[in-house]
Amino acid sequence: VWQNNVDQIFTKENLNKLEAAYGKNYRVNLEKTLERMKTGMNRKWGGNKTLQAYLDWVNGSVGAIMFLNTRSAVLQTISNVNYINFKDNNPLLAAKAYANQPQFWKDFKTIFNSDYLRERRGGNQINVNENELAKAAEKDGVQGTISLLLNKGFIFTKIADSFAIASGGAPMYRNRINTYVKQGLSQKEAEDKAFLDFKAITEETQQSSRPDRISEQQASNAGRLFLAFANTPMQYNRIIKRSAQDLVDGRGDPKEKVSKIIYYSTIQNLIFNAMQKALFALAFAGEDEDEKEIEKYSQVAEGMADSLLRGSGLTGNAVVAIKNVAVDIAKRAGNPRPNFQDAIWKAATISPPLNNKVSKGRGAGYSLGYVTPENIFEPKLDNPALSAGANIISAATNFPLDRALRKAQNIEAAMSDEAEWWQTTALLMGWGTWELGMQEKKSDKKEKTQKVKSIFDKSQNIFDRKKNKLFD
Repeated sequence: VWQNNVDQIFTKENLNKLEAAYGKNYRVNLEKTLERMKTGMNRKWGGNKTLQAYLDWVNGSVGAIMFLNTRSAVLQTISNVNYINFKDNNPLLAAKAYANQPQFWKDFKTIFNSDYLRERRGGNQINVNENELAKAAEKDGVQGTISLLLNKGFIFTKIADSFAIASGGAPMYRNRINTYVKQGLSQKEAEDKAFLDFKAITEETQQSSRPDRISEQQASNAGRLFLAFANTPMQYNRIIKRSAQDLVDGRGDPKEKVSKIIYYSTIQNLIFNAMQKALFALAFAGEDEDEKEIEKYSQVAEGMADSLLRGSGLTGNAVVAIKNVAVDIAKRAGNPRPNFQDAIWKAATISPPLNNKVSKGRGAGYSLGYVTPENIFEPKLDNPALSAGANIISAATNFPLDRALRKAQNIEAAMSDEAEWWQTTALLMGWGTWELGMQEKKSDKKEKTQKVKSIFDKSQNIFDRKKNKLFD
């Protein structure tokens, strides 16, 4: 039926008219989108085996990053606000729906256990990279096994995605049912229509790998290399762009369009980057940490700008990489002996998966510098040899050994006596000790210990000299 409708609507004559009205690129992208919708796949499998194997290897890096990624899961939940509007699910009506707890949890379970979210949790509809890992997991051999493992590693993100959708969508679903019942629809008709509206909002505002919901750049081979983790920013940028176009052309409610532009460009962007950069740690920082506070705010502002740029596609992504190199050079310029050649590594940020592999390789080299015959076999989680080995294996094979090690290190740090309650919570949620200022405290403590030892040694030397003079 679908193909028959496509054949009738997009005839050669109609395609020629569309090309005349909107240009050659419009027609090419439309035909490619229809082809992806027909096959249900964003990536065209086959072709050059070496290139496909390389893309699988690079794409596997995304799976290694997301393996049991609790921080990503926590950040995923903030998207439940995306269902708020200025009409039948405005903040007041949404709060009223939340307050009716029996009905809220009933609607929550209806959405969470729906066929729609069950299929979404299956690994084929959340984002482009996960979609391809699910396809690669169907292969035989070592590559298929690792891809299967990495796809299963998305479990926290999948659950958080469904939780955000169900918790945010339940009030909207209930309020939309009430709207349709008031318009004269039966309860069953209102529920069916409200669920369709809920799905439409979800597909527009949540991560999606639907062939008709991604751009030609995302579906291309270049997109796999350079636009990983840009799925959500690109969807939000499309909402911002369409709202701006509607505002200029006088379509729809101006208040709704302006609110969407502000929300997706600033509010949602700020919340995400503030949490990502652990801005909450400043609430527990000392009064004399002004420099650290400025750095945190700077990181959040830079992250917001990067999100908007990466959401604009390949060109914006290239601008981010150039900016990263320039910023690194500027920081090094203030050093007595600036090591400018290392700034070029920032150029690798143009491709997040490749940058991750480069970072793991450099991290392994850094750790190996601290390996000695005395500590190489020490049974400790912070053993530099263990860290180097985990990074090398992960970078080369995509087997997420480094993620497992980091999880173990976070749990160990969370259980330590030095961790405060909020640090323990953040560590278990996926933030690192360096982001929470815990490593700085350790180094400060070590520095104080060394100073005390130095003072003691000096005092001992003075005492020894006086003692020697007394008895000589």
